[in-house]
Amino acid sequence: MTQHGDTPPTEQEQMAALRAAYPTPDDLVSRMHRELDAFGAVIRAAEPHWNTVQPGRGWTPAQELEHAIIINEGTGRLVRLLRSDKEIRQPPQVPGEYENGKRQAPASTIPTGDQTPEQLLERHAATRDLLAVAAPADPGRTFYHPFMGQLDALDWLRMAAYQTRHHRQAVERGLAALGGAAPVR
Repeated sequence: MTQHGDTPPTEQEQMAALRAAYPTPDDLVSRMHRELDAFGAVIRAAEPHWNTVQPGRGWTPAQELEHAIIINEGTGRLVRLLRSDKEIRQPPQVPGEYENGKRQAPASTIPTGDQTPEQLLERHAATRDLLAVAAPADPGRTFYHPFMGQLDALDWLRMAAYQTRHHRQAVERGLAALGGAAPVR
C-alpha cells in the first residue's frame, strides 16, 4: 500500500493490495504465522535500542512494537466477534487522519512505551491464537475500519498481517540505522 507523495491510496486501492498480498484464507494463515514469528524475533532484537527514537520515525522500538500489538489485540477480539453470531454494534464512522500521506495512529492505539520486551512478548504470544485463524469472506458481517471502510473478518486479518509486517520492517530499518543487528529468522 504505497503512497505517492502526500496523496494516500483510496480504500479500493488499499483493499486490492491487501487481497493481492494475501489471496486466500489458507495463504493468509500461513503468512500470518511467519509474520508473527518474525515480529517476536524483532521484539528480542530491539532490546539494546528499546527506548531510542528510531531515525526517521517518531517512536522508539518499544512504542512501535507496542502500537502494533495494541492493533493486533483489538483485531483479534474483533475477528472473534465477526466470526460469531453475536450482534455487531458499529462504531461512529469517523475517517482516519493522514499527515504528509501517512496514516496517523488513532488515539486508542497510541503506545505508552513503558512495557518491557518480556511484557510485549507475552502480549504478542496471546494474539497468535486470535490472528492465525482461517476466516471465510463474509460481506454480511463487517466492522468499520477508519482507513479502509467496512471490513469482514478475512479483510481484518489481512490488515493485521500487513500492519504487523509494516511495523516489523520499520523497526528492522530503525535498528539497522542505529547499528543494531537484524533478527535471525
